[in-house]
Amino acid sequence: MKKLFVICLAIFLFTSMGCGNKPEPKKDSTTTQAATANSVSLTDPVDGSKIENFENAKYSFVYNKVEYRFNSKENYEAFKKDPAKYLRK
Repeated sequence: MKKLFVICLAIFLFTSMGCGNKPEPKKDSTTTQAATANSVSLTDPVDGSKIENFENAKYSFVYNKVEYRFNSKENYEAFKKDPAKYLRK
């Protein structure tokens, strides 16, 4: 009877500690062009020019939970006015 008690206690303690499972980290609902792109070179959606340093791109805009980055203020403003126009390409 004593062995059964010790086994039950050990099982209880083991399961109450979560068996080492860690909760999954929260995922941000906004993705970036980099996260959705399969290639390394990313382009400005307005003029198609290559974005040399995606992380330091000065202008960005979130549309349909995707963050787009731009090489110039003019491209950013144009995209902001009508994003669907530039995403049809």
